[in-house]
Order: sequence, then structure tokens, then C-alpha cells
Amino acid sequence: MDETKLTFRKYKDGDNEHLPWQEEIFTADESHKCPTYVHRTPPCQGSCPAGEDIRGWLNIARGIEKAPDGMNWQEYAFYRLSDSNPMPAIMGRVCPAPCEDGCNRNEVEDHVGINAVEQYIGDYALEHGLKLRDAGPDTGKKVACIGG
Repeated sequence: MDETKLTFRKYKDGDNEHLPWQEEIFTADESHKCPTYVHRTPPCQGSCPAGEDIRGWLNIARGIEKAPDGMNWQEYAFYRLSDSNPMPAIMGRVCPAPCEDGCNRNEVEDHVGINAVEQYIGDYALEHGLKLRDAGPDTGKKVACIGG
């Protein structure tokens, strides 16, 4: 009969060596813990006075987000872009592009040509006769345009 003393410890001393964190980062883990992601506004979008979904339509233009079947990427990007800006061809030409000043790529080399992509999408929509989406149901509220 084994005369070892019963213990509630799962491991013996020395069985569980700790790796330095530098090595542990690259070691697979079977933990139940998940990383925490914080949703933040991209700096380009935060710099845009119109609040356009710049990351959204640039992801479509880059092919990261795919257009639905039967729709090409330019049309899909136009509908995403026109949700906040109904005149992308004009804004791509006249906007002073504060979004490009806020672009993350400035830290690496140079900003993304956001105005040029916006202008291209707007020109494509004009050339192909794309129309803005229909307005939602009438809410009974009024809008006033001031200035001119």
C-alpha cells in the first residue's frame, strides 16, 4: 500500500513552471477568457464633419466587405456612402478633407486618398444613373434649410 499523504493540491511542486510573458504570448492557450474589444470611432470618421462611414465604404472599395449578389462594389459603396452624404461626386471635389489629416496612415507614410475614392464612387453613380434610396415613411416633421 502506498503511504503517500493525501493532499488537495492538484500539482506537485515544480510541475507547473511559469513561462515569461514574452514567450507566453506566442503559446497556444486553452483559456475560457476572451479579449475585450472596445468599439471606437475611426480617426478619419471622427475628423469628418459630415460623419461619413469612411471605414465602411473604404472596406467595400478594398474588397474586404463584399457586395450582395447582383450588385457590384461601386453601387454597394455608393449606397453606403449616400446614407450620410447624398452628393459624393461634389464632396469628393470640394471638401477640404479633414479626414485625411486624421488618417492612421499618416503615422506610417501618407494618408489614404479618401476624397479621390469618394469622387470616383460619386462619378460612377452619375455615369450609371444610380438613384438615392427612397426616403422612409413620412414622420410629419418639417425641415428648414437655412443659408444659401
